[in-house]
Amino acid sequence: MDKELQQWLWALARRWGLERELARQAPLFLWQEAVGPELAKLARPLYVEGRTLHLAVASHSVATELRLLEGKLLARLGEVLPELRIGGLKFHVLPAPPPARKVEVQEPCAEDWQAAEGEISKELPSELRRRLVRVAAWARARERAVLAAGGRRCPRCGVAHPGPEELCRLCALAPKGQDGPPPGPMGSTA
Repeated sequence: MDKELQQWLWALARRWGLERELARQAPLFLWQEAVGPELAKLARPLYVEGRTLHLAVASHSVATELRLLEGKLLARLGEVLPELRIGGLKFHVLPAPPPARKVEVQEPCAEDWQAAEGEISKELPSELRRRLVRVAAWARARERAVLAAGGRRCPRCGVAHPGPEELCRLCALAPKGQDGPPPGPMGSTA
């Protein structure tokens, strides 16, 4: 991970009191260093849950091959991050997504601005409210553009996404029976 981005992420984690969770997710940032560039191309780290590192792979055959190397991969992770003691790997077969559709977002229309004005509380400080209305109006315009370009709305979380799949990418990662996306790298579900 880029050093500047890593410093920004740590500062943000400190501000939110999430340093411990970010440290627990360290394998996400050090995966390539731990296993090398060739193996890192085969599996993308998703998140750490308990002592298990969850990885995305493109196919069941890749998962099988990496499962055969699991002991070596865990040993290498242990050398790079001895304090974490990752005890297992779990593979999620997530085929490479098709190329993203070109979505051209137009300036928000009057209806977007009107809806955004109605959604944002008038009790907020005026400058904050003005900025939030702007964000909400542009979000509505983006959502309309994604849906017009053939995207769909995720039935779990309601977000408009450009993929052909029914669920958005985050909700698709959720374990069966869990409603919504899995915990993110800093413990949130969004």
